Amino acid sequence: MVATSEVRTLSNERRVNRVEFTGGSIQSRVLAATLRNTVRPAINIWALAPHLPWPYQAVDHLGRLLRLTRGTTHRSVSLPNCSAEITRPENVLSDRHVIYMHGGAFIVGGRYLHRQLISKLAASLHSEVLAVDYRMLPKHTITDGVEDCVDAYRYALAQGVPPEKIAFMGDSAGAYLVFMTALVAREQGLPMPGAIVSMAPVVDLDLFVKLDAPSARTDALFTQRFALAFHGFVMRRCAEPETRRLPIDEDLTGLSPSLIQVSSTELLYPDAELMANELAKAGVPHQLQVWHNQIHVFQAAASIVPEAARALVEVTQFVEATFAANARQQTA
Repeated sequence: MVATSEVRTLSNERRVNRVEFTGGSIQSRVLAATLRNTVRPAINIWALAPHLPWPYQAVDHLGRLLRLTRGTTHRSVSLPNCSAEITRPENVLSDRHVIYMHGGAFIVGGRYLHRQLISKLAASLHSEVLAVDYRMLPKHTITDGVEDCVDAYRYALAQGVPPEKIAFMGDSAGAYLVFMTALVAREQGLPMPGAIVSMAPVVDLDLFVKLDAPSARTDALFTQRFALAFHGFVMRRCAEPETRRLPIDEDLTGLSPSLIQVSSTELLYPDAELMANELAKAGVPHQLQVWHNQIHVFQAAASIVPEAARALVEVTQFVEATFAANARQQTA
C-alpha cells in the first residue's frame, strides 16, 4: 500500500494538504461486490418510496451480528434529549477522549450498528468513546441532531475532560455533524475540541456536482436514484433553512485541526474535496486522505480489509500527533 502526498495551491495561496493511498486489495473488491449485490438493492427499494413508514429503528439491530473488539465494555449515559453510550477499551490513556457521531443518512443507526467500528477505534486509540444516539429524521430535524451532539460535548466537558483532549469523529452523516457540532458549540461559547476526524463527510446538498463526478458511477452502495430520493427526503423534512445548515457556508476560521478520509470511488468524494478546499481557505490545519477503490465508510471493515485497518492507524496517528501539538502549545 503506497501513499503519495500532494499539496494543491488555491487562488488565495492557501494549500490543500492531500495524501492519496492505493487500494484495490482482493478483500476490498470482494466486499464491494457483496454490498453491490445485497445492500445496494435494498437501498434502491427505499428510494422508490421514501415516504413510507420504514422500520428505521430495526436497521440498528443488525449491528448486533457484528463482533466487537475483545475487552471493550459499554455503559449508557443520558443526555437532555437522547441517550449515549460510552465504549471503554481494556487499556485507557488519560490524555484523549472521543465523541463519535454515527452515520446512516440521518435516518438509521444508533446503539448497535456502529458498535464494531467504535470498539475498534476505542482499542486503537486507547480512549473512551462517547457515541451519541442523536435524534434523527423523519421525526426530528438535522438541527436537533446537532443539538444532541453539542449536549454530548457539554457532558464530556462537565466530566472534567479538557477540550484540547477531545476529538470529534464521525462518518457520512455523522461526519457532517462533527463539523456542525464544533461550529454550533463555538456559537454557544464553548471551546473548540482538540481534533476533528471525518470519514466521507456530507457537506453540500448540491446534487449536480456529485452526480456529474465519475465517482457517482463507481459507488458500490449509492445510486443516482438514491441520491435524488434522499435529497427530496431531507428537503421536505428540513424545509426551513436553519434546519439544514451546511459547513461550507459557515465561517470555518479557527476550526480544530481536521482529518478527512474518503474513497475516490464513492458518491461523496466531491464533498470531501470541497470541504478540504474550504478548510484550506480558512487556514485550518487539515489533511485530506483519498483512499482509492474503497466502499463508503470502508473503515468499518477494518477486521477484513487491509486498507481499512491502515485507515484506522492513520486516524490514531493523526489524533496522537494533534493532541501532542496541543499539549506543547499549552505549555509554551
